[in-house]
Amino acid sequence: MASLILNRPAARVECSVKAADTADYRQAEYFLGLLAQNRGHIDHRIGDYRKAIAAAEAVRDSEAAIGLRRMARIEEQDRHTVDVLIANLRRRFPLAVPGEVPPVPRRARLAVR
Repeated sequence: MASLILNRPAARVECSVKAADTADYRQAEYFLGLLAQNRGHIDHRIGDYRKAIAAAEAVRDSEAAIGLRRMARIEEQDRHTVDVLIANLRRRFPLAVPGEVPPVPRRARLAVR
C-alpha cells in the first residue's frame, strides 16, 4: 500500500484524501440525522411515560406508576447514550461551511515529497 502512495503524484494523493474526508463527513452527517431522529422518538416516549405516570398517580395506582417510572428511566438512559454518540460525532466531525472541503484530520495527513 505504501508503494502505491509513494508512486502517485502528490495531487492524486491529496484528491483521494479529500474525497475520503468528504465521504467521512457525509457519513457523519447521515448518522447525526439518524441519531437526532432517534432522540426525538425517545423524547416523545419519555413524554408519554410522564403523562401515564401522572394519570396512574391520579388514580392512586402505585404499581403502574412504578413500572412506568422504570420504563421512563430506561428511555432516559437511552437518550443519554444517544446524546453521547451525537456529541462524539460532532467533536470528531465539526460542522464545516457549506462548499468548503473539511480539514484533513492530523493523523490522516500524508507526507509526500
